[in-house]
Formats: sequence, structure tokens, C-alpha cells
Amino acid sequence: MAKHKITLLASTAVACLLALSACTNTPGTTDPTDPTNTNPASDGAMAPTLAETSWMNKLPQSYIDSGVIQAATTDGMAPWAFLDPTTREASGADVDLVNEAARRLGLTVEWADIQFAAAIPGVEAGRYDLYVSAMADRIVRQEVVNFIDYSSEGSGVIVPAGNPNNIQAFSDFCGLRVNILTGSMFPPLIEELNDGDCKDNLVSMTESADKQATYLAVASGQADIALDTYGVSNYTFNVSEQGKNLGLELAPLPPFAPAHQGIAFAQNNTDFMMAMAGAMQEMLEDGTYQEIFDKWAVGKLVMKQFSINTVIVAGIMDFLEI
Repeated sequence: MAKHKITLLASTAVACLLALSACTNTPGTTDPTDPTNTNPASDGAMAPTLAETSWMNKLPQSYIDSGVIQAATTDGMAPWAFLDPTTREASGADVDLVNEAARRLGLTVEWADIQFAAAIPGVEAGRYDLYVSAMADRIVRQEVVNFIDYSSEGSGVIVPAGNPNNIQAFSDFCGLRVNILTGSMFPPLIEELNDGDCKDNLVSMTESADKQATYLAVASGQADIALDTYGVSNYTFNVSEQGKNLGLELAPLPPFAPAHQGIAFAQNNTDFMMAMAGAMQEMLEDGTYQEIFDKWAVGKLVMKQFSINTVIVAGIMDFLEI
């Protein structure tokens, strides 16, 4: 079973964009090298495109009139997104990024804390204008929502302190119990293992509705392994006082399943998404974006330019090099 180390490879469209070279269009799509292109792809998703500050002028009148963005996030995703334990207000790099972009558009943000599995349905149904909380931009998710891609991340393998099962590789999962967050991208990993390295000693998989329950499944001995966003886990077990008391750690595997993290928007709300992307691009150009990420110790995960619906070309067993 091949496993590769990769370095933040963008999709073909975005690789061409960043190289400022022309790409050949595929049937049914528009030219991604044209920054003014806003035509949706045939599946309803907007074609991969780099953000422009001029997009700030696309803010719909309805938002100008209301002055408010209804945003959703999920607690427990520090340093990306979490509820401050004292104020219960949304905090983190994701929250600071959205709040500042909204401010530049003359808007304020009202935050709702929801379960991760409710994020895309809530945005698609129009209950929320956007969702952000360390969500990976995946092709399958672009079938339903559009993304502003704003950072790069990977996933980590969570084990009890001391790594009692000596997890050094994916093949070490064989015969063990893995817990994942409902709605996460990890089931194909377990399927691939059970069809390959672990076919004679299957991995069993259970799901939890929230991240804390996923961690507790391992801490209580109900599971041997949990899978979660690498940066979130690293912050939880090494910085958060509550997290340090769980008795968990990351196994010594590099971040895997590398992806761009994206802010999700309904596919029928493109102008609002583009206005937000324009404001974020202005933040990148004046250094505010880097300052926010440095504040939350994720400064190495910034992107060179914000983009729409771009993916990292990698498999779920590939590794991220930062």
C-alpha cells in the first residue's frame, strides 16, 4: 500500500494560477486563470478561482441593509474555533478571520455553535450564511457548498499517553478500535485498511457526535485510536489545560490526508462569498491575515492567496510536510 509525503500541492487549476501560466480547459468548465471568472462549474460549484480585493464590491444589498452575518462554527476546534470558557463567545483563528473580513464590509457577525455534522446541511438550507471550523475542502463537499480556502492542514492519530499500542504506521491499526467524528472524512481510510493491510485482522470503527466524545472514547478505553485534525489535537493536548488532563497524545505519524481548510457557503450565495473573499484578500495583502494566524500559532499554515474551491491533490494516506 503506497504512502507518500507531499508538500501542499494545489489542484491542477490552482497550480497553473500560482505559476501564472495558462491551462487547458476541460469540457464543461471555465478558464480558472481568469480572475474575473465567476461562472459555476457544471455541478453547481464555482470554478476554482483566485480571490481579488475588487470582489468586496459584490456584497449583496440584503447584507448591507441588515448589517449582520449569521455564521456557524463548532466548539472544541481550538486554535481554529472554540467557545471561550469564560465568556462563551466564539474565539480562534477562524473566528478572528471572519470577524475582521466582516468588519471591512461594514458588517457584524452573530455566531452559532452547532454540531459538525449539521454544518453543511445548515448552510445549504440557508440557516447560516457561512460555516467555519477547520473544515477540509473536499471535492465531495463541493457538490453541495462552495469554499473560500484559507489555510492548509492535515489529520492526526490520537492515542493514549505513552502510545501503548505502538502506533507507528497505518498498518498498526489492524485489530484495533477507532473512533471518529460523525461527518468526518475518515471512513474511506478504515475501508482501505480493511480491504488491504488489515483484511485478516479488521479495524473496527465507531462514531461520536462531537469532538470531546471522540477524545473521551480513547481516554476511557472504549476506543484505542481517534482521528482528528492535527493542529486541533496538538493544541488540545499541549496547550489547553483541560486537554492536557485527558492523558492523550498524537502518535508519531506526520499529518495525513492534507487538505485546504475552507469556509463553506451556499452555492446560491456566490456574491456574498466573493465579497468575503475580497475582504480576506485585502487582509492578506496588508498583513492582517498573517498577524491573526501568528497570534494563534498557526502562522506556517497560511496561503499565498485566498482562493475558491481549490483542493490539495493527495490521497487520504498521504502525508503533509509543512
